[in-house]
Amino acid sequence: MKDKVHIRGKAAHCALGDDIDAIVTAMREQRVSLSDMPLTLINMDYSRPYFRLSASSAGASTDMETRFYDVLYRVIEKAIRDAGLSSQETERMAIFFGSTSIDIPIYEEHYRNAQHVLSQSASGYGNIASEITKRFHTGAASYTFTTACTSSANAFLYAAAMISQGFIERALVVGYDLFSHIGFCGFEALKLITAPPYRPFDKNRQGIIMGEGCGAVVLDKAGGSPDDFYFLGGANACDTHSVTTHDPQGAAIAKVMRAALMQAGVDAQAIEAVKAHATGSYHNDLTECNGLKQVFGSQIPPVTGLKPFIGHTVGACGVIEMILFSEAIKAGFIPPTLGYEIHDEELAVAPLTQALAIKTGTFLLNYFGFGGNCVSLVIANQKSFGNP
Repeated sequence: MKDKVHIRGKAAHCALGDDIDAIVTAMREQRVSLSDMPLTLINMDYSRPYFRLSASSAGASTDMETRFYDVLYRVIEKAIRDAGLSSQETERMAIFFGSTSIDIPIYEEHYRNAQHVLSQSASGYGNIASEITKRFHTGAASYTFTTACTSSANAFLYAAAMISQGFIERALVVGYDLFSHIGFCGFEALKLITAPPYRPFDKNRQGIIMGEGCGAVVLDKAGGSPDDFYFLGGANACDTHSVTTHDPQGAAIAKVMRAALMQAGVDAQAIEAVKAHATGSYHNDLTECNGLKQVFGSQIPPVTGLKPFIGHTVGACGVIEMILFSEAIKAGFIPPTLGYEIHDEELAVAPLTQALAIKTGTFLLNYFGFGGNCVSLVIANQKSFGNP
């Protein structure tokens, strides 16, 4: 990458709360907050687990559109405040929005309440990014990414590249997915939702537990605090093995990881730890582990997955998991992979089962989405990789 891109500000709202320090404490104490979501809308008389935002922190309104934008705007406001941006700096900030569901949760409620379906405004890819630009008076361009689970990871990657190459000065990158019936019932129809506990990489893993959340980071050429992380490089590609999945041998995933390391200018041996995508489904975990073995050989660094803490937040996981992972490291630890108990010889990769003490380093973050999209990102502390 031509120039380092600093993560100057950040904020997140997930099932563990909307305060980053409290979220990090919950991860240190290995606490989770899991709810049950009924499937009565499709006439099923049972519930499935879901990591939902608490009512107190998600806003009191029962109106979906009000709640949707309350959560979004509060997270963005916190990220801008954390970055210490002036009003002039905010005005020159480009918007990169990544989501799987985009504004489908709002459209679902409008549809259920409508007497005339055709009178309802359609869901649109650019609606939310446009609302953000209007709310925060940003004059730069806005972009929306919907590439399944890699949506906000791709948004981050493109924003960082445009900053590094001098096209823009700074960017706000948002990952956001609220509960939608289409997504939730769709995953249930595919029989991909597991009963708790969530157990990525475990021999007895059965699938995913979905979650909702919002994360926002401000990327800038200028740094913030001395201990903040910055982006070194990354890569993406689409595995065309099939319409829905990756090649289980992991060749495409390995290729993307290698490209990310090359673009970042670091060797595989320099990676202190890997934040795995670790969805907990049989196929996805197998594919990721096969890719890791191809890149790192017998020297795989410590690996962890964060989804057992907050659920699979689909398109939002790129930004949210980056924030949680980097903030935990700044607090002195990498969280373990909750739920992992029984080693799977087929995977031959054992994630962390205890927190790993660490404060600085260079790290690889993986995101491998439904449909074959792959993103790997490399981030580091200034202390461990030299000052820019």
